[in-house]
Amino acid sequence: MPSSAPLVRRLTPSDAPALRQLRLDALRETPEAFGSSYEEEHTLTLDDFQAWIAPADDSAMFGVFAEGALAGIIGVARQRRLKVRHKAHIWSVYVTPAWRGQGLARQLMQAALGHAGIMRGVRTVQLSVTANNAAACRLYASLGFETYGHEREALCVNGVLYDEVLMALPLDRAQAGPSRPYPPARRRDP
Repeated sequence: MPSSAPLVRRLTPSDAPALRQLRLDALRETPEAFGSSYEEEHTLTLDDFQAWIAPADDSAMFGVFAEGALAGIIGVARQRRLKVRHKAHIWSVYVTPAWRGQGLARQLMQAALGHAGIMRGVRTVQLSVTANNAAACRLYASLGFETYGHEREALCVNGVLYDEVLMALPLDRAQAGPSRPYPPARRRDP
C-alpha cells in the first residue's frame, strides 16, 4: 500500500505529547542547532508544551506528519514590543533524520511564512541558524532569505563555540506558496 503524502498543519494542544518527545529528541541529537538545551527543557510539562501551541493570532507552531507520526516542527511568532511588531521570527525548525532530504523543511517553512503573511503589519521574517548547518542555510537562501549578520560564538555547547548566521526575508519577496509539487516523501532507514 503506498504511503500518503506528508501533511503540514498547525499544531493543537492535543499534539503536545508528540511535540514534547520530538523537541527533546532534537535537543539531544543536534544541541548546537537550538538556543535551549535538553537539560532546560526535559523538566517542562505537557502543560508547558500546550501553552507553546495554544491558539494565538501572533504565533503558531506547525508540524509535518509523515506515516501518521510527527516528523518535523517549526514555530513562527511576531515580535511583541511595539517598535518591532513589524517583524516575525522563525524558530525551532527541525525534521527527524529519517525524513531529511524529502522537502519537509521547505513545506514547514512555507507554512510558517504563509502564517507570518497573514499577521497584520508583519513586513519581515527573521531567523538565526548555526553557521555550520549548510543544508539549512541553502534552504533559507532558496526561499529568498538574505544574511544580515553573523554572530560569532553565539552558542556554547559542551564547551564548543558555534557561530550563528542571522537571516531576514521581506514578506513582499516571500515565496510562501509551493514553488513545485513534491513527490511523496519516503522514510530513510538509518
